[in-house]
Amino acid sequence: MALLEKRGLAFMERHGLCRGHGRRERVMGTQSALFFAGNCPDADPERLQMAVDWTYAMFVFDDFACDEEAPEDAFSFLDVAVRVIRTLESPVAALLPPDHPFTGPVTDLAQRLHQLASATQRRRLVDAHLSWYLGVAWERAARQQRLMPTLNDYVYTRLLYVAGFPTLAWFQISEPVDIPDEQINAPAVHALTEMASMVAALDDDLYSYGKELWYAARRPTGAGPILNIVHLYQTHAGASQEVAQRRAVELRDRILARFLDVRDTVWPTAEEPLRRYLSNLTSLIRGNYEWGIRAGRYTNPDGRHPGAVAVSGTVTDTPSATGAPADIPCIAWWWHYLPGPTPAGHHQPPTATRPR
Repeated sequence: MALLEKRGLAFMERHGLCRGHGRRERVMGTQSALFFAGNCPDADPERLQMAVDWTYAMFVFDDFACDEEAPEDAFSFLDVAVRVIRTLESPVAALLPPDHPFTGPVTDLAQRLHQLASATQRRRLVDAHLSWYLGVAWERAARQQRLMPTLNDYVYTRLLYVAGFPTLAWFQISEPVDIPDEQINAPAVHALTEMASMVAALDDDLYSYGKELWYAARRPTGAGPILNIVHLYQTHAGASQEVAQRRAVELRDRILARFLDVRDTVWPTAEEPLRRYLSNLTSLIRGNYEWGIRAGRYTNPDGRHPGAVAVSGTVTDTPSATGAPADIPCIAWWWHYLPGPTPAGHHQPPTATRPR
């Protein structure tokens, strides 16, 4: 992790993404090396370094193009998004302007991607970016329209704009052997990919809720709703903040319990490359939990207020709830169309977290 962090911060410095008041602190606070080291503990370091560098850069991209510091017009995001996607496909596309802050880092990553990754891995990464940017475009539009989505709408779109799919595409790139299409696209494996991403997304909502409240208190009145699972439970169910947090934890525990059931059904017949992927998906759940507890991105929102938000968590081997949620049909197929009883005596990784 120390090596990944040292190289990752040097990459950010080299491309000027640490410039500006509080920016280096914010970059360091993302703990991007910790994130990927915990998720892919057995990966090839050189391949994983690309993922770490991408994560450092994309957190800055998220701030500037997608989130707190992004322009309100819709075109500015879509314009840079299509240019980034094409550059990943072709490092010599010359679509990113020479003076754009992301031209250097994205082109650098694209060149390394074409040197180290297979054509299949590159294609999956580009397609995953398309899904991510589609979700971000929806999120930006929802905020501009002051839209408070239904729980079902939110869960699916959150699955897109959490950036889980490109993150998991980097998981595959960190391994030297491709997983065949028929295996990675099998319904059970696709469901496991979605479930791991959704657990991480819900944990991120729990971690980031304090940060979002911190920013909301500093924005002009009427700046738009907080798009967060905790806020939705408060709005649609009339729950208190504490009850809403518990409802969010119950939802992620339902999904994690189902993930373990399906994973244990797929594992016995999986070939080695797929087993490595399943192992990394499982590590993502625990790694993301431990990363979020420590990431300054959530406790020091703008890089200038250390300790502005406190985040804590607890773990247990017993999920707080199990079974398909009745009010979120967009993910019901994970339970209704896939087999997977949990074997007797199965030891489950930590399943409950509730930040304060």
